[in-house]
Amino acid sequence: MDLSLVMPARNEENTLEQIIKSVQKSLKDIKYEIIIINDGSTDRTLEIATRLAKDFKNIKVLSNPTNIGKSQSVRNGILATKGKYVVIQDADLEYEPEDLVLMYKKISNENLDVIYGNRFGYNNKVVYWQNWFGNTFLSGISSLITGLRSGMWVRDMEVCYKMAKGDIYRKIAQTITSRSNFGFEPEITAKFSKIKGIKFAQVPIKYIPRTLKEGKKMSAFKDGFKALREIIYYNFK
Repeated sequence: MDLSLVMPARNEENTLEQIIKSVQKSLKDIKYEIIIINDGSTDRTLEIATRLAKDFKNIKVLSNPTNIGKSQSVRNGILATKGKYVVIQDADLEYEPEDLVLMYKKISNENLDVIYGNRFGYNNKVVYWQNWFGNTFLSGISSLITGLRSGMWVRDMEVCYKMAKGDIYRKIAQTITSRSNFGFEPEITAKFSKIKGIKFAQVPIKYIPRTLKEGKKMSAFKDGFKALREIIYYNFK
């Protein structure tokens, strides 16, 4: 198995099937699997995911009876992967799976350990400026610490597209303790940076942010303050 996609999904009945089709179209030349983790959805997300798993052998579904948060859902998904490389793929339509092909080629051809997408690398649309400024600030704080530690100057710490060698991801996933929705990002970034001699790169990616009405779940202030605490905690723990 070349690549494993870990897809957490909570109440994504409107986009789940569409993003799966987009992944299938983009990764047709790569041997991959998709691990969908239904996180206590109250809509038809689990029903759709189960049907997709019956239709396609490379799709596996895990389901949390109740909502346990994105961080722990992603952790469980990573531990179920078998791929040489692992990446996170949200169940919405904010990211373009074609970018995963470029990331996969770069990480495998250059024998990298970790590669991050960078939404600031393109002139992507901004819907909520408070989210843009918050991400810039948090990424800057995180990057200052991880950059000085190991040369991981991460421009977009909160990005979904984090690809790494499967063995590294699965080993670190066993230690993930964050239970907030977005704590996985600062925690995994801090723990990647603690790997001695880590080979890291980042590439520009496309991003189409959705609105709160369309299902956006991140709150710039509430989740931002949590992320700041987690950046400090996981980097200096």
